Amino acid sequence: MSSEQAKRRAEIEAAAFRVLERVGYKKASMLQIAKEAKASNETLYAWYGNKQALFQSLIVANAEAVEDALKSTLTGSANDLFELGKLVLGFTAGDKAIIINRAAVADVQETGLLSQAIESHARQAMLRVIKAYLTELEVSGKFTFDLGVEAATEVYVSLLMGELQMQQALGSMAALSSNEIEARSLRASTLFSKLFEN
Repeated sequence: MSSEQAKRRAEIEAAAFRVLERVGYKKASMLQIAKEAKASNETLYAWYGNKQALFQSLIVANAEAVEDALKSTLTGSANDLFELGKLVLGFTAGDKAIIINRAAVADVQETGLLSQAIESHARQAMLRVIKAYLTELEVSGKFTFDLGVEAATEVYVSLLMGELQMQQALGSMAALSSNEIEARSLRASTLFSKLFEN
């Protein structure tokens, strides 16, 4: 794919997100997205096939961007679990994540492609970064994970998010404010440290 084509795809995916945000998943159409992106409907169908594949592509691109951002922020720094939690919640509990998660819920009965993309790309990318960071903490001697870093990662994510994303996807909870993100992150890091810190 040429850099020009990659740029155009990114513009189309950004337009798709704006349509998704404005009208919701069920009402979003390839024609609306084409108009928003100032592209032909034929181009969208040729490149993506259908709206599910287009939104799936948007999820994958977003997951890659989030993973890169998390890695670059944590690499070579003195961040701690509190900072990690703020970063993770900033990406996973904000307006953009809620819109994407609601689209996935709406698509479950149609194709399930969006929930699969969230699981295999977005969630797994987040877990890889958290696992790598916890591995660094264990190697440093600050923490000990008797049941392994996989189990510790699950515990940390549960403490940090619990049912938050499901509540947001179902509309019973709004995007987190910066104060709420800090409070959740502090609680998760404190509890996690009590469980595993040496």
